[in-house]
Amino acid sequence: MRKKLLLIYNSSSGKAKIGKHLAEMFEVFFAAEYHVSVSSIHPGYGASEILKEMGEMFDVVVCCGGDGTLHYTINGLMEIDKKPVIGYIPSGSTNDFAGALELSENVLENCRTIVEGKPFTYDIGRFNGDRYFNYIAAFGAFTEVSYETPQVSKNSLGYFAYVIEGMKRLPFNQKHHAKITLNNEVIEDDFLYVSVSNSFSIGGLAFPAKENVNLADGLFEVLIIKAPNNVIDVQSTITRLMAHDFTTPDVRLIQSSKVSFEFDKEVAWTVDGEFGGSEIKADFEVVPKAITIMVPAK
Repeated sequence: MRKKLLLIYNSSSGKAKIGKHLAEMFEVFFAAEYHVSVSSIHPGYGASEILKEMGEMFDVVVCCGGDGTLHYTINGLMEIDKKPVIGYIPSGSTNDFAGALELSENVLENCRTIVEGKPFTYDIGRFNGDRYFNYIAAFGAFTEVSYETPQVSKNSLGYFAYVIEGMKRLPFNQKHHAKITLNNEVIEDDFLYVSVSNSFSIGGLAFPAKENVNLADGLFEVLIIKAPNNVIDVQSTITRLMAHDFTTPDVRLIQSSKVSFEFDKEVAWTVDGEFGGSEIKADFEVVPKAITIMVPAK
């Protein structure tokens, strides 16, 4: 009996390359004895809505899109009891999480991974009790760039679009006062940037000691960058980041299963590259081994 596969794709993601390969993709899935259903994303009827409505009917859900499409896929799956395995075909302008899983940039190779690869079960994050994120939530410098950069710029420039926009907005005076609580430690200060992630890298910035980062260990990687007070501090922070030195009071990387934030005023969050709302209090916790995804069998 053929297994049931649902293919969800975002026709506007990246350079919309998925539509050009649909026939070839179907051939790979049919040859592996899958019965394939297809649903494209529309305004008001995205991946979350599709999966809440019909997700339990399928053995495999294939998400075609960028980190944002995968984010909504994860949120939809967390609303149902019988969760299908995920296949991910990254087609966005940036695909940080796909890089962490060592997925290919080739569409058909990723299709073969879905039918011939191995399942990998990993942690995700819960945000303020009822929202989920696949690999990162962040606030501070440049975080708004990922959802404010026009799609046409992302398509033509890729990651450089984010870098260029970031250079335009160099935040010499941007800072957020916060009280951060994690591992029975309280850190209260002005911060330039903070991220709560489950990944080997964020935005192209690789974490040191990759062997200490595990996507299924029940721990977040919390990157904390204090706000610089002057130009000398700015240069010092840049130097540490370029050297991947996260061991100083100004730039820290801390592992924790829970972390909470309290602010003086509402602060905007970016979640998996999407606008995550503005919050005056934010609580995060790991949801251990919540999602299973197909990865290359190496």
